[in-house]
Amino acid sequence: MEGIFKETKRFDSDFYVGDYTQYAETHADCQYSGVTISDVSLPDIKSLRFINKQHVPVLAINFEKNLGYFKNKKGELVSNCECMLVSDRARKKGWLILAELKYCGGNPRVVNENFEIALAQVKDTFLFLRDQKQLFGVEDYRYIWVVSLPEHDDLIPFSQFYPSPERILEYKEKLHVNLISSNVIEIRTHQHVRIED
Repeated sequence: MEGIFKETKRFDSDFYVGDYTQYAETHADCQYSGVTISDVSLPDIKSLRFINKQHVPVLAINFEKNLGYFKNKKGELVSNCECMLVSDRARKKGWLILAELKYCGGNPRVVNENFEIALAQVKDTFLFLRDQKQLFGVEDYRYIWVVSLPEHDDLIPFSQFYPSPERILEYKEKLHVNLISSNVIEIRTHQHVRIED
């Protein structure tokens, strides 16, 4: 993957994914912009956190820093999610995560709408990478889609963004992907992640 994408990062401990796009628009002194993947907790905004107590090597690709890869045959930019994370150096089939974050701005009415938009972006990215770019095949990885609404915890109990078990099963059966809706993911091994309790 490192030879394919011009900018990647490696992590072997906890890391965070956040999107400063909206925040930076109203905070001129913000030191970050756009999608940020960091080994330190992000200031100012909530983020998607990956707990990595087992020090599993992870390759992170920030798609915002690799937009040239996301052009269709007409040269147009296609919809993509925030990032791709791959368990690096897995002995057997490792996991590949596509993640998208949406911020609700404190408005519980947009939680479900933002979830659907994020899910569509992850799905479009997956299909583009698999079918158009042929970056991976059906059996190459354990595929995981992560949809994160980092401010969601502050909105409970007003709304939720968890898909139905039927919908999760549909994605598993049709596309061979596991759908996770969470703001904290624990990396257990090269092959497994889980939602942190």
